Amino acid sequence: MNSLQSLVKILRPSEKRLLLHYYSRNTNAEEKLRLKLFRIAEEGITSDEIARAKLNVSSGASAFSHLKSRLKDDILNILLTQDTSKRLAQANRSAELDCRKKVAQSHLLLLRGAQIEGMNVLSKALKTANRYELLAEKLQINHLLREKFLGGGSTKELKRLNKVIEADMTAYQALLYVERQSFVLASPEFAKNLKSKAKEAEYVALIDELGKLFKKHKLARIGFWYYMAGTEYFGARSRYEDVVLLGTKFLKLVEKSPAVKSKNNIAGVNLTLGTANLELRDYINAQRHLENSERFFPANGFNRLTSLNYLVLAKVGMGRFEEALQHINFALNHPRIGRREALVPRWLYLKSCVEFLNGDIDASFKSLNKDGYLMKQQDSWNIQFRILEMMQLIEQQDEEWLEFKLNATRKFLTRHKKLDAARVRTAIDVFSNLLRKGLDFEDLSDKNLDSLRACVEERRGFGWNPVGSEIVRFDIWLANKIPGFMQNNQQEPLE
Repeated sequence: MNSLQSLVKILRPSEKRLLLHYYSRNTNAEEKLRLKLFRIAEEGITSDEIARAKLNVSSGASAFSHLKSRLKDDILNILLTQDTSKRLAQANRSAELDCRKKVAQSHLLLLRGAQIEGMNVLSKALKTANRYELLAEKLQINHLLREKFLGGGSTKELKRLNKVIEADMTAYQALLYVERQSFVLASPEFAKNLKSKAKEAEYVALIDELGKLFKKHKLARIGFWYYMAGTEYFGARSRYEDVVLLGTKFLKLVEKSPAVKSKNNIAGVNLTLGTANLELRDYINAQRHLENSERFFPANGFNRLTSLNYLVLAKVGMGRFEEALQHINFALNHPRIGRREALVPRWLYLKSCVEFLNGDIDASFKSLNKDGYLMKQQDSWNIQFRILEMMQLIEQQDEEWLEFKLNATRKFLTRHKKLDAARVRTAIDVFSNLLRKGLDFEDLSDKNLDSLRACVEERRGFGWNPVGSEIVRFDIWLANKIPGFMQNNQQEPLE
């Protein structure tokens, strides 16, 4: 009964009405049993014994199994008779189902002698197959045309059709190969090894091969995986200019080609371009792509939260803090944000950062202390949480609590040395010196100033990641508080 019940559950109300109408108009005894069994499945009965008892028949287990099988067949036939393809969100998926249905319909018409109608339906299917690069369906259609219509037709037309079939066979073989490789490209192992030197030659060869197949066959379904692999490869190696160059072509493909056009694909490529532009600190283009990404992803999906996250970073980079806060508040009201443990804490941290940058220290302090989950993590989020908190305490002139936080952070870094990066160490050293000097920014040591200058100028080892967990640049914040620091610094700080 479980498999039967799963079929009943996926039926839409209109499909159920059609099935019930069919049974109600039929006086056949067995079909009355099918109707009764359908009602039992709707009730949620999962036990064969209980279902048989409710049917109130004396037939054995074998007869009951046949009854279930025939009801399943009826349900599957209803799914095909209804215009199910229009229910699919992606046009290419809908076209694939519609094309297969038309091939089946034309086949039936031809077998029953309705040659003209059969060919009309087949012609429509062929147009769909060409438009959406449905090579398997196209091969089947052309085979039917050759078999049914050209057996006694012109030799010229038969030769033309044979050439088309031969070319499609070659293209289909290439597509099948790429589809097989797509499982490699979509695997967690591929993503894990993208930065691996040992795998670099293998991945470069694979991407080059995909590029050659795309150039040869001009199939968007092959181009999709070529661009996907290429942008991920360049992104893993921080070659963001190449990501933008290739990603722009990728975006054009998923926007224009019916075979790969879908809202999810458009959203995904815009997200890739948005994050790449963020890395390049091109905030205007990052905002443009991320807004499109957020718009095309499903409203209640987790991917939309990812787009919003990066969109907030783009707004911060442009100094549009009020707009960033609007996006944050929108994200915090997302219906699924509480489903993953780390999401709400990270968004509260993000909110605290933007409030701090917007000059509302009290609101920032409240937001940061609403959830301490990030402090449980042993990663950069924990460190940046602590650094932001210490900046808040300096703004609030709370020296006693600042000292406690500094000591706790030093102990944490002693236990987790891999997190003790140059920028982090500079922040801790400068904050410690400030505490000793009574929070006097004019009395910092030359050593502190040199380290701070290395951070502002982003010298080797002191760089800042625009898509990382350091939302508030502590070095810029400090530099703006030290009289004359910016004027004396040869390079303008990157904001």
